[in-house]
Amino acid sequence: MNLDQEIYNLAIQEGFSPTSAKLIVAQARLESANYGSNVFANNNNMYGMKYVGQAFASRGTLAPMNERSSSCQNGGNCVDRDYYAKYNTPTDSAKDVIQRLYKKTRKGIGFNELKDVKDAQEFADKLKTRNYFGFYEITTPEGQVEANKYALGLNARLLLVNVLEFYRSNKKKINFTIVGLVLIGVTTLSYLYYKKKIG
Repeated sequence: MNLDQEIYNLAIQEGFSPTSAKLIVAQARLESANYGSNVFANNNNMYGMKYVGQAFASRGTLAPMNERSSSCQNGGNCVDRDYYAKYNTPTDSAKDVIQRLYKKTRKGIGFNELKDVKDAQEFADKLKTRNYFGFYEITTPEGQVEANKYALGLNARLLLVNVLEFYRSNKKKINFTIVGLVLIGVTTLSYLYYKKKIG
Protein backbone atom coordinates (compact mmCIF):
# COMPACT_ATOMS: atom_id res chain seq x y z
CA MET A 1 0.00 0.00 0.00
CA ASN A 2 1.37 3.45 -0.87
CA LEU A 3 1.84 6.24 1.69
CA ASP A 4 -1.03 8.28 0.25
CA GLN A 5 -3.43 5.38 0.79
CA GLU A 6 -2.15 4.67 4.32
CA ILE A 7 -2.67 8.29 5.39
CA TYR A 8 -6.06 8.47 3.70
CA ASN A 9 -7.30 5.22 5.28
CA LEU A 10 -6.12 6.31 8.73
CA ALA A 11 -7.85 9.69 8.41
CA ILE A 12 -11.11 8.04 7.29
CA GLN A 13 -10.94 5.56 10.18
CA GLU A 14 -10.50 8.47 12.60
CA GLY A 15 -13.66 10.19 11.30
CA PHE A 16 -12.41 12.65 8.69
CA SER A 17 -14.51 13.07 5.55
CA PRO A 18 -13.08 11.85 2.20
CA THR A 19 -12.31 15.45 1.21
CA SER A 20 -10.53 16.32 4.44
CA ALA A 21 -8.68 12.96 4.37
CA LYS A 22 -7.35 13.77 0.89
CA LEU A 23 -6.28 17.20 2.13
CA ILE A 24 -4.35 15.57 4.98
CA VAL A 25 -2.57 13.45 2.34
CA ALA A 26 -1.88 16.57 0.27
CA GLN A 27 -0.54 18.23 3.42
CA ALA A 28 1.89 15.34 3.97
CA ARG A 29 3.08 15.73 0.38
CA LEU A 30 3.42 19.51 0.75
CA GLU A 31 5.30 19.37 4.05
CA SER A 32 7.64 16.59 2.90
CA ALA A 33 8.31 17.75 -0.68
CA ASN A 34 6.37 14.74 -2.00
CA TYR A 35 8.11 12.42 0.48
CA GLY A 36 11.55 13.58 -0.65
CA SER A 37 12.69 16.07 2.02
CA ASN A 38 15.66 15.52 4.33
CA VAL A 39 13.35 15.72 7.34
CA PHE A 40 11.32 12.85 5.91
CA ALA A 41 14.40 10.83 4.87
CA ASN A 42 16.13 11.23 8.25
CA ASN A 43 13.13 11.10 10.59
CA ASN A 44 10.19 9.39 8.77
CA ASN A 45 8.53 12.75 9.50
CA MET A 46 6.02 13.75 6.83
CA TYR A 47 4.61 16.85 8.53
CA GLY A 48 7.69 18.60 9.92
CA MET A 49 6.50 17.93 13.48
CA LYS A 50 8.79 18.98 16.32
CA TYR A 51 9.51 16.58 19.17
CA VAL A 52 7.38 17.26 22.26
CA GLY A 53 7.66 13.85 23.91
CA GLN A 54 4.78 12.39 21.90
CA ALA A 55 4.17 8.65 21.53
CA PHE A 56 5.59 6.97 18.40
CA ALA A 57 8.55 9.42 18.37
CA SER A 58 11.97 10.28 19.73
CA ARG A 59 14.32 13.22 19.22
CA GLY A 60 15.39 13.45 15.62
CA THR A 61 17.57 15.91 13.76
CA LEU A 62 17.88 19.54 14.84
CA ALA A 63 15.45 21.97 13.25
CA PRO A 64 16.78 24.91 11.20
CA MET A 65 18.35 27.69 13.27
CA ASN A 66 15.41 30.09 12.81
CA GLU A 67 13.02 27.47 14.29
CA ARG A 68 15.08 26.81 17.43
CA SER A 69 14.74 28.34 20.89
CA SER A 70 16.89 31.40 21.61
CA SER A 71 19.04 29.34 24.00
CA CYS A 72 19.76 26.77 21.28
CA GLN A 73 20.41 29.52 18.71
CA ASN A 74 22.98 31.13 21.02
CA GLY A 75 24.96 27.96 21.77
CA GLY A 76 23.11 27.09 24.99
CA ASN A 77 20.97 24.10 25.79
CA CYS A 78 18.65 22.81 23.10
CA VAL A 79 15.25 21.61 24.29
CA ASP A 80 13.00 18.92 22.80
CA ARG A 81 11.13 21.42 20.57
CA ASP A 82 14.42 22.32 18.87
CA TYR A 83 14.44 18.86 17.29
CA TYR A 84 12.21 17.23 14.74
CA ALA A 85 10.22 14.23 15.89
CA LYS A 86 11.74 11.00 14.61
CA TYR A 87 9.25 8.21 13.96
CA ASN A 88 9.82 4.48 13.53
CA THR A 89 7.69 4.52 10.37
CA PRO A 90 6.04 7.15 8.19
CA THR A 91 2.68 5.79 9.32
CA ASP A 92 3.59 6.73 12.91
CA SER A 93 4.08 10.28 11.65
CA ALA A 94 0.56 10.28 10.22
CA LYS A 95 -0.83 8.80 13.45
CA ASP A 96 0.78 11.58 15.47
CA VAL A 97 -0.89 14.28 13.37
CA ILE A 98 -4.27 12.59 12.82
CA GLN A 99 -4.80 10.89 16.18
CA ARG A 100 -3.04 13.35 18.52
CA LEU A 101 -2.56 16.80 17.05
CA TYR A 102 -5.84 17.21 15.17
CA LYS A 103 -7.87 15.84 18.07
CA LYS A 104 -6.64 18.75 20.23
CA THR A 105 -8.44 22.08 20.05
CA ARG A 106 -6.25 25.10 19.47
CA LYS A 107 -7.62 28.62 19.18
CA GLY A 108 -11.11 27.20 18.76
CA ILE A 109 -10.14 24.82 15.95
CA GLY A 110 -10.21 21.10 16.73
CA PHE A 111 -11.32 17.83 15.20
CA ASN A 112 -14.94 18.95 14.68
CA GLU A 113 -13.78 21.98 12.70
CA LEU A 114 -11.26 20.03 10.60
CA LYS A 115 -13.10 16.78 9.87
CA ASP A 116 -15.48 18.18 7.25
CA VAL A 117 -13.52 20.93 5.53
CA LYS A 118 -14.68 21.47 1.95
CA ASP A 119 -11.52 22.66 0.19
CA ALA A 120 -7.85 23.56 0.47
CA GLN A 121 -8.48 27.20 1.36
CA GLU A 122 -10.76 26.31 4.27
CA PHE A 123 -8.25 23.72 5.51
CA ALA A 124 -5.34 26.19 5.20
CA ASP A 125 -7.30 28.91 7.01
CA LYS A 126 -8.17 26.58 9.88
CA LEU A 127 -4.58 25.33 10.20
CA LYS A 128 -3.36 28.93 10.11
CA THR A 129 -5.82 29.88 12.85
CA ARG A 130 -4.26 27.07 14.92
CA ASN A 131 -0.80 28.61 14.21
CA TYR A 132 0.26 25.40 12.48
CA PHE A 133 2.46 27.19 9.92
CA GLY A 134 3.96 30.58 9.17
CA PHE A 135 4.94 33.52 11.32
CA TYR A 136 1.86 35.78 11.35
CA GLU A 137 -1.64 35.58 12.82
CA ILE A 138 -4.39 34.83 10.31
CA THR A 139 -6.06 38.11 11.25
CA THR A 140 -3.18 40.07 9.68
CA PRO A 141 -2.69 40.73 5.95
CA GLU A 142 0.62 38.84 6.13
CA GLY A 143 -1.14 35.88 7.77
CA GLN A 144 -3.74 35.86 4.99
CA VAL A 145 -0.95 35.77 2.40
CA GLU A 146 0.64 32.81 4.21
CA ALA A 147 -2.72 30.97 4.34
CA ASN A 148 -3.37 31.62 0.64
CA LYS A 149 0.09 30.33 -0.34
CA TYR A 150 -0.41 27.22 1.78
CA ALA A 151 -3.79 26.59 0.10
CA LEU A 152 -2.16 26.91 -3.33
CA GLY A 153 0.46 24.36 -2.27
CA LEU A 154 -2.24 21.98 -1.04
CA ASN A 155 -4.17 22.30 -4.30
CA ALA A 156 -1.02 21.51 -6.30
CA ARG A 157 -0.37 18.40 -4.19
CA LEU A 158 -3.99 17.26 -4.43
CA LEU A 159 -3.34 16.62 -8.11
CA LEU A 160 -0.73 14.02 -7.09
CA VAL A 161 -2.74 12.24 -4.40
CA ASN A 162 -3.14 8.58 -5.31
CA VAL A 163 -5.91 6.94 -3.27
CA LEU A 164 -8.86 4.65 -3.83
CA GLU A 165 -12.03 5.75 -2.06
CA PHE A 166 -12.41 3.92 1.21
CA TYR A 167 -14.52 0.75 0.81
CA ARG A 168 -16.45 0.97 4.08
CA SER A 169 -18.03 4.31 3.22
CA ASN A 170 -19.81 2.70 0.26
CA LYS A 171 -20.21 -0.79 1.70
CA LYS A 172 -24.04 -0.85 1.62
CA LYS A 173 -24.18 0.35 -1.98
CA ILE A 174 -21.56 -2.21 -3.00
CA ASN A 175 -23.38 -5.04 -1.17
CA PHE A 176 -26.72 -4.20 -2.83
CA THR A 177 -25.01 -4.04 -6.22
CA ILE A 178 -23.37 -7.45 -5.69
CA VAL A 179 -26.66 -9.02 -4.54
CA GLY A 180 -28.41 -7.54 -7.58
CA LEU A 181 -25.76 -8.87 -9.96
CA VAL A 182 -25.88 -12.31 -8.36
CA LEU A 183 -29.69 -12.42 -8.70
CA ILE A 184 -29.49 -11.37 -12.35
CA GLY A 185 -26.82 -14.03 -12.96
CA VAL A 186 -28.82 -16.78 -11.25
CA THR A 187 -31.98 -15.79 -13.12
CA THR A 188 -30.14 -15.76 -16.45
CA LEU A 189 -28.52 -19.15 -15.81
CA SER A 190 -31.85 -20.64 -14.72
CA TYR A 191 -33.53 -19.31 -17.86
CA LEU A 192 -30.77 -20.68 -20.12
CA TYR A 193 -30.86 -24.05 -18.38
CA TYR A 194 -34.66 -24.22 -18.65
CA LYS A 195 -34.54 -23.16 -22.33
CA LYS A 196 -31.89 -25.80 -23.11
CA LYS A 197 -33.92 -28.48 -21.32
CA ILE A 198 -37.05 -27.66 -23.35
CA GLY A 199 -35.17 -27.30 -26.63
